[in-house]
Formats: sequence, C-alpha cells, structure tokens
Amino acid sequence: MTAWVERLRTAATSPATPYVGAVVVRAGSRAVWGLALPAVLTVGAYGRYQLLATVAVMAAQLALLGTPQTIVRHAGRRIPMRAVLLHAVVIGAVLVVVTPLIFPTSRSTTTVAVLGAVVLTTILVTAYGARAKARFAFATSWYAELAGAAVLVVATSVVVVMARRGLVTPGLALAIEAFALASTAVVLVVALRRRSHDERNEAPPVAVPAFFGDVYSVGGLVLLDVVLFRRLEVYFLERSPDGLAGVAVLGLALQIAAVALLVPTALLEAWQPKLALLRRDSGQTAFEDDVRRRARQFAPLMGATLLASVAVAVAAVALVFRQYQPWLWYIVAFVAIRVACAGAGLYSTALYAVGAQRGLYAPAIVAGIVAIAANAVLTRPMGLPGAVVAYLVTQVTVAGLTVLSFRRRTGPSSMTAASAITAN
Repeated sequence: MTAWVERLRTAATSPATPYVGAVVVRAGSRAVWGLALPAVLTVGAYGRYQLLATVAVMAAQLALLGTPQTIVRHAGRRIPMRAVLLHAVVIGAVLVVVTPLIFPTSRSTTTVAVLGAVVLTTILVTAYGARAKARFAFATSWYAELAGAAVLVVATSVVVVMARRGLVTPGLALAIEAFALASTAVVLVVALRRRSHDERNEAPPVAVPAFFGDVYSVGGLVLLDVVLFRRLEVYFLERSPDGLAGVAVLGLALQIAAVALLVPTALLEAWQPKLALLRRDSGQTAFEDDVRRRARQFAPLMGATLLASVAVAVAAVALVFRQYQPWLWYIVAFVAIRVACAGAGLYSTALYAVGAQRGLYAPAIVAGIVAIAANAVLTRPMGLPGAVVAYLVTQVTVAGLTVLSFRRRTGPSSMTAASAITAN
C-alpha cells in the first residue's frame, strides 16, 4: 500500500502531469462530443459526418506532414515557426480547394468553408501544441486544452437539445469543432509568445533545410498512415453493401477506442520529448534501458485497457447507442483490434523521438500493400464482415512490423546514423 501511495505522490508532483492531464482532457472532451453525435444523428447523417471529418483530418495531416514529430524531436531548440506555419497553411489551402473535385458530396460553398476552418485551426493547434510540448510548457497545454474542452462540453449539451428539433447537421457539428479548436489555438499562441524571451536560453536554432528535410521524411510515413491505415476502410465501406451505415459503425467503434486509449495516448505523448532529450544527452544505452523500463510499465496498462474497452463497447451500445445493436459485435471487434494493436505505439514513438523514423518505411509500405489488398478483396464485396478481417490483418501487420523495426534499428551499429542526426 505504501508503494502505491508513493507512486501516486511521484505522479502528482511530476512536471509532465499537467501535460498528461491536458491530453486526457482533450481526448476525453472530443470523445464525449464524438459519442454524442451518433446518439443525436441518424445512422446515415452520422455516416456523412464521418466522411466530412475524414476529409478534414486527412487535409490537415497532409498539410502538416511530419511537423509535430519534428518539432518535438528538436526539443529545447529554436524552431522556424513562421516558415512551418506558412508551409502547412499553403498546402492545406490547396487541399481544401481541390476537395470538391475529389469528394462530390462536399461541393457546397458552406461545406468547403467549414472544412477550411477545421483544417486551419487543426494546423495551428497541432503545430503550437507540439511547440509547447517540446518546450515542456505543460501548464500551457493544460490551460489550452481546457479552453477547447469547455467549448465542446457546452456544445454537447446544446446539440442534445437542438437534436429534438432536428437542427443538428454534419456541417454544424464540424463548425462547432472548428470553434473549439480555435479556442485552444488562441491560448497556445498567446501563452507561447509571452514565453518567447526564453528562447535566448535555448540551443542554437535548427537549420531550416534540415528541419524541412525531417518534416518530409516523417511526412512520408504520415501520408501512408492517413491514407492507408486510418481512412482506407472508410473508402471501401462507403462502396460496400453496407454503405454509409458501415462507415457509421466503424466511426463509432473508433470513437469508443479513442475513449479507452485516453491514458495510454497521454503517456506516449508526454514520454516522446523525454526520450528525445535522453538519447541526445545520455546516449544509446540509457535510451534503450529507458524504453525497456517504460515497456514493462506500459504492457499491464494496455492489457487492462483492452479488457475495459470491450466492456465499454458492449455497455455503450446496449445503453446509449441502441440503434447500433444490430452491429454490436462488429463494433466490439473493431474496438478490440484497435486497442490491442495500439501497444506498438511505444516503439514508433521511440523511433520518432531519436530521428530513426526511416526504419518505419519498410513496415509501412508492406502493411499498406496488405491493407489495400485485404480491403479490396474482403471489404468491398462483403461489407462489415470483410472489413473486420481486413482491419485485423492490417493492424496486426503494422504493429508486428513496428516492433520488429524498433528491435532491428536500436542496435549500436544501427543507431549510429540516428545519433549523428540528433546531434546536429
């Protein structure tokens, strides 16, 4: 008992605790909002919302490429933030403009405007959020996420009331999300600019060409992740016999999985800058020992999270999302697969932290080929039954090859190049 009390005291006084709290608040508020929408929208409307949200997320992540990971990897150094933001905003604007040509359902002026607002605010929050994490400004992250969470909590209550009058639409839901993101962005920008004088004490600035080289190096993996691993099922499900209903089922399952992964996600985000600094300051041996220590802590947490996620999925469908009861076991299967394979995130986090992300290219390409083949053969003709199998094959391939890549890339000889990159 004494040992557990001491652990709680240590956790409470840790400098990273506010950031863990910030991630939990952010993910928790978005999960509550995300779970409220399928309760107030019809299955078809929620499927359309998922399509629009997918487009917005894809555009923002493609515009950012590897920006957040690169900012964190250069923790403690000055970052060319103006160039970073200009680069991302230009790409995001181009993607929003061409969106109606790719997705005919988003051709209205209002829809394009809302998508643009979501993309812009996502870019600002992600870039400045990574900057706050890299500077260990965890209190700033906490207050910023509280601002955005407050908007979503209030909006959730309002939406539940409006739903009774049939006033809630997918476009309105996205507009509310953009406003919440804008609230978070304002707090981040103001707080970080007030702390700008601290940069005089930081290490020399990162060279702009080297920084953007890393952005595009990581960006290749982000492209594969966004297009293949997270959104591919949406594309094939929309064209399967289950149509938008299949998209809605997958979307609800991933929302429930996001709730279950609140604490593991928060820990990984807080650990990344620490791993980067440890590798830079203490060397390869200390880095590997620390990853092994964290893996021993992470494994029991993920086991408990998996059991809890299955229970939450069953309870949520039975009590709240009753219109999804015909698809209960599909939802449970998607949730279990997502959570079970999320444990590999520790190893990809470690590789990103030390600039060894190139070791993930081969696993990503192999898994991408598997994903396309599995969804084309199974999801497209079979709908949800095929999607579950395709999702399982894809996620297991990604997780297994990620762990294997880490083990191959963290030997002394394999990490020499990463050590040289980190030192520059």
